[in-house]
Amino acid sequence: MNINARTAIILLVKGLFYKSDNEKAWDELIEGSHGAISDYFEVVGLIVMCDESEGFAYLQNMSYEEGEEGLPKLIRSRELSYKVSLLCVLLRKKIADFDMQNEDTKAVITNQEIKDMVLLFIPTKTNEVKTLKEVDVSIKKIEELGFLRKLKNQDGVYEIKRSIKAFVDAQWLNELDVKLQEYREVEG
Repeated sequence: MNINARTAIILLVKGLFYKSDNEKAWDELIEGSHGAISDYFEVVGLIVMCDESEGFAYLQNMSYEEGEEGLPKLIRSRELSYKVSLLCVLLRKKIADFDMQNEDTKAVITNQEIKDMVLLFIPTKTNEVKTLKEVDVSIKKIEELGFLRKLKNQDGVYEIKRSIKAFVDAQWLNELDVKLQEYREVEG
């Protein structure tokens, strides 16, 4: 394997790999060594997922049929807090709205716009200062997940990464609805 294929492997292992991270490695992943890279990860039970039109790739656990012997999952699922889940849904909606209205490639949002969106769904009887700090923590978590990126030289301005479209899909929203219903039953 050449240096670009090995770089693509390393970037995939680190998490979401965007075309803009390393164009040579991206081209190698898509056009050159896709089969070899896929085979490399298949050995440990992972699949390389690529969205060429949006310019990102990531690793996903292989799924196995009922009764089929499979490998242990290498990538753990993460439980997200209510505010992080809510923020994911709101950002997904925001990028869909942005795509319908704009031809630019970057969906941009400010820290204040994020807070305003989230506060619409938080009960007003809570401590607003505490809630705003929790929203800041949620924004940081979304950054760590790779769905938001701070823009350089623009304080409090973020790019909503298009990878959120692959993770917050209809199935994810259905699972969230089930969890919210369970939450309501416990709280109610």
